[in-house]
Amino acid sequence: MSKPLRQHRLDEQHVSALASGGGDVHTVAQLLAVERSWRLLQLRALLDIVGPGHDTGPLPSVRAAWDLLTEAERHDPAAVDDLLLHPQAGVWAGYTLRRLRGTARSAAPLWVDLGYLHSLAAAAALRAGIDFRMTVPVRDGHAVLPTLGAAPVQGASQWDSTEVRGSAGSGVVSTPAGEVRVGGDGWQAMSIVRVQADEHTLAVRLDCLDPYRNLRAPTPPRALSDPELSHWRGLLTQAWQMLVETSPALATPMARGLFSVVPQPPAERFRTMSASAGDAFGCMTMSEPRDATELAVTMVHEFQHIKLGALLHLAPLHTGEPARRLYAPWRDDPRPLGGLLQGVYAFAGITEFWRAVRHWASDDAATLAHFEFARWRRQVRAVLTLIAQLPQLTELGRRLVAGLTATADRWQTDSVPDQPLAAAHDAVADHGARWRLHHLRPPAEVVTTFTECWMACADRPDLPAVAPALEADPNAQGLDARAVLELWRLTDAAGFERLLADPTSIGARVTGARPADLALVAGDREAARRGYLHELSTDPDRPGAWSGLGLILAQTRPGPAAEALRDRPELVRAVHRAVRSRGGDAGPVELAAWIGPR
Repeated sequence: MSKPLRQHRLDEQHVSALASGGGDVHTVAQLLAVERSWRLLQLRALLDIVGPGHDTGPLPSVRAAWDLLTEAERHDPAAVDDLLLHPQAGVWAGYTLRRLRGTARSAAPLWVDLGYLHSLAAAAALRAGIDFRMTVPVRDGHAVLPTLGAAPVQGASQWDSTEVRGSAGSGVVSTPAGEVRVGGDGWQAMSIVRVQADEHTLAVRLDCLDPYRNLRAPTPPRALSDPELSHWRGLLTQAWQMLVETSPALATPMARGLFSVVPQPPAERFRTMSASAGDAFGCMTMSEPRDATELAVTMVHEFQHIKLGALLHLAPLHTGEPARRLYAPWRDDPRPLGGLLQGVYAFAGITEFWRAVRHWASDDAATLAHFEFARWRRQVRAVLTLIAQLPQLTELGRRLVAGLTATADRWQTDSVPDQPLAAAHDAVADHGARWRLHHLRPPAEVVTTFTECWMACADRPDLPAVAPALEADPNAQGLDARAVLELWRLTDAAGFERLLADPTSIGARVTGARPADLALVAGDREAARRGYLHELSTDPDRPGAWSGLGLILAQTRPGPAAEALRDRPELVRAVHRAVRSRGGDAGPVELAAWIGPR
């Protein structure tokens, strides 16, 4: 840590690999060198703000903790490097800097957050095998030693302190109930899962203890039970085997750069909740997967974010934002350009994964892979076309978009069976239409003109050249509901039959879904058509009913009405609403046909 930081520069071959969505183990090694320097810069910034007289409560000074950390580095540089690259150390540094600068607030005393440096120093000293004493914070009843585990401290207040002592690599934590030996009785060890597939080994910490594991703000520890640990171990074993067999180009760099997985409770089926952060290279938090495939695709997703986050520590991809937020087909809400770049990079990796799985899986699993590949190759390509036109991209941003576009272009000639291809195209059109209905508003004067012409039985006026306004709907959720139902149908026939048996409760099982959606995915088009028209008769503004009606028309009566409900559903709905407000009559299908295509 005493060596001067060098300027970092990615080799040209690694920039090209990252720009195309890839990167091998050597690319990740260069990114790790960048991250080590980034982490040291964070620590330097923190030390510059925290002067000698800064209040550290019951803890020694920050300088004392730093001195112990540097002494540990002299004895075991590799151990200290491992701690510096511990993802939660990055989250802590970023969060504590925000607290010091007044952009983050917490009920905890500042010394509790500053004290994570003392905990890092104690862990480093233990791993280096030197003799030491260090007082560390106790948070939510636990004294945590990063990468090693935690000692429960019974009787401690929410924010407290205790002493850690070490000698020759053996450590003890003082508690009111007696000493807890690190690795002994009463100690909660950090769970490490090591899995092997062919010659490829993945070793990750299953982190339920570190207060900074959830990437944003401190979280109380929650130790995994033995059955939970066994479940995660089994899923990681299967997912790693799947990744190595189907996608070795994605798996091998992950083995070098994935350090910790933070388990979260299960999410709604087919709607995995996962996250990573630029300050936490090598960490991904995710809801408990139901099977190895869900885990594997989530690992690919988040490792793409991790790679791009490290690249962003070297140079930006864009300067400023467009005048309005943008459509992201994997989100319910409009996104800033930075978020869209992150998303398209992640989904480029996801698409590559499903592309490979199609040729590895069989039966329903292969059909699922075809559906997901066809869905995301189309969405990724469309987003790249949109982003490429934006002047806010930097030179690196343009290079990344060009590289991803070349990758996406290679996918377009891959054949996909008719049934999953059609279902994927429906999912693409459906999400786009629902998004428009939630977030776009046509100009009032255009709606008035169309309304007056309709009520006068006149010809449709020319379509407006003015783009609809973006007014983000904060209540938009479940825009992918029909795609989720398709995933149910493809992967769990018995479960889908249970959904069909109780259509009135579908919204509780699949957020955003209605009985008509079930009928549509089950292939009962007439029941779906009646269902959507009934919904519009009782709730004429419901986005899902308009977009669902458009899907039915595209399947049964392709033509102007279906195209209008795909391309400008917000205008159809707005005119329908205005006609009704004037006491007029407008059948949804007839009005959509009148408004028609572009």
